[in-house]
Amino acid sequence: MTLHSIERIYPMDLDPHNPADQATLAIHVQRYEFASSLLSGQQILDMACGCGYGTALLAEQNPDKTVTGVDIDPDAIAYAQAHYHLPNLTYVCANAETFASERGFDTIVSLETIEHLPSPTRLVANYSRLLASGGQVIASVPITPTLDGNPHHLHDFSKGSFARLFQREGLRSVKEFEQIQWWQFKGLFSKKPDHQKQHRSEGVGHAVLQYYRRHPFYLLARVGSMLRYGFSNRYLTCQFKATN
Repeated sequence: MTLHSIERIYPMDLDPHNPADQATLAIHVQRYEFASSLLSGQQILDMACGCGYGTALLAEQNPDKTVTGVDIDPDAIAYAQAHYHLPNLTYVCANAETFASERGFDTIVSLETIEHLPSPTRLVANYSRLLASGGQVIASVPITPTLDGNPHHLHDFSKGSFARLFQREGLRSVKEFEQIQWWQFKGLFSKKPDHQKQHRSEGVGHAVLQYYRRHPFYLLARVGSMLRYGFSNRYLTCQFKATN
């Protein structure tokens, strides 16, 4: 496990006195709080649940519901099972694009997941198959460029492209929650190994420059985003429901 990975958050291993890491944790927890307030039905699925802290939040705040967390990483699932256990909470190790269940889910939560998968359309199609009649999806993506700064991201999204992804499956956004995360410049070009980093974005500058060497025209996307949003990342969480 990498404690200061840009990819995964393990709240118990973050420095409680580090403002940058705590701000990152807060923005993730706020998404889960938003999702928790909108849960409907009995069966809840948290797809790509990571180490399970957010899944546990959903289960703790909704003790009347049955919550299932799914993640492809067996280490993350083992961590979740060891650290976050509640009577109405279970975890499954599975691929989000192919995960199947005999029961339909009334609400699927999918936070900061879609940009990581090779085929977003295949993923959302699987969500549609997993939904019970009248079910909903609560999902989030970054809506500013991320491919230059995060090697784990495979796709960029705008508000429009995110909405169209779900419209293909007959789902439309009925409620939105937008977040701003200001850039952390301290240690941007640090060469410290992961276990010595003081915050999750430390050293990211090296990856950004390497990305621009391989994809020079992507710099235009970054400049355009900076002119529109300043030195920040923007995230959009939407509640999607069936249009019919």
